[in-house]
Amino acid sequence: MNILILIALITTAIEMATCFICTHQLGFRKLENGDNARWLLSFGALLSGLLAVFVIFGNLVMQTTSQEPLLLRPWIGLVYMTMHIVMTLYPITIVRQDWLTPKHYALLFSPVVLFAIIFLFFVGRWTVLETPASVWENANRVDVIVRLASLFIMAPYCLILFWLPYSYKKSSATLGWIIGYSFGLTLICAVHIVLMLTYSPVLMTILPLLASAFYYLSTRYELTERIIPPQPEDTADTEDTTLTELKPLEGVAPEFGLWSRVSQIMDKQEAWKNPDLSLSELASLSGTNTTYLNRVIKQEVGMSFKDYLNNKRVNYVATQLRKKPDLDIQEAFFNAGFRSRTTAWRNFKDIIGTTPTEFKQTLR
Repeated sequence: MNILILIALITTAIEMATCFICTHQLGFRKLENGDNARWLLSFGALLSGLLAVFVIFGNLVMQTTSQEPLLLRPWIGLVYMTMHIVMTLYPITIVRQDWLTPKHYALLFSPVVLFAIIFLFFVGRWTVLETPASVWENANRVDVIVRLASLFIMAPYCLILFWLPYSYKKSSATLGWIIGYSFGLTLICAVHIVLMLTYSPVLMTILPLLASAFYYLSTRYELTERIIPPQPEDTADTEDTTLTELKPLEGVAPEFGLWSRVSQIMDKQEAWKNPDLSLSELASLSGTNTTYLNRVIKQEVGMSFKDYLNNKRVNYVATQLRKKPDLDIQEAFFNAGFRSRTTAWRNFKDIIGTTPTEFKQTLR
């Protein structure tokens, strides 16, 4: 057996084990607030694990029978397409759960149904593709064109998170997480496309490792980091506070009236509830630069921007819990702009002096 094939089988076995472990961990955790994102991630990991089993078995059969691998196998392509779509459903649920209506579910899975029907017309009449050169030599054949289309149609799904309208009041993820997940999904998709066109042993080794890391990090984020939001309400995006209307004063020094502008943005418009608020964004909204803004915040409140922001959020959570001692802690954190359990818990204990659970107990 070729050493590269052996390494590829080992990494595929790692992917299989990782995906099944993630499926188990996700499947046996209690759902919170009716959020079904965890089930979607678990289902995606299960599909990936089962596909890894099939790949291992198929490669062992080919090695024992000395068969050559065929490129663009149609039914394998359908399985990959389905798995890729499921991998996009998880972040969509996190970013905009209200967007996933039955109509949009049907729209997302329509390529799988369409290509499955088309593939039925070519059963027993597939063009045999053994090398990358044979793919391009037969690129004018209808069945090859259909298979190439089914392969490349997955690419637009990687960008769907950027197409969805983003509202931090409805999303349990930050823009940074959205970009990171989309980048990982795009990388896996690109490697998979090249692998299906070349059957490169090197890519057969890389793809399982990428998938293992992807599912491990996603599972870790889901189980230990993500703050599950309350059930989405029927509120329009137009109700979101618009912060970009503030403009810098003209003809005066940047420091003039800066703290008043910052206070208006932070206190009246509650910009700190936006989990994506950064020092540079607040500086832009306040009509100044980060140097002046840092200096003014330090002078007025005696702390850095990060500490100032976290104090706003934690004090809001504490106030809400005092008003409603039975309020769900995660809901309070979510409404305050936190999107990480670890960050929220740590900051609450550092600022208040107790954990949120202990704080609620004292209120009772």
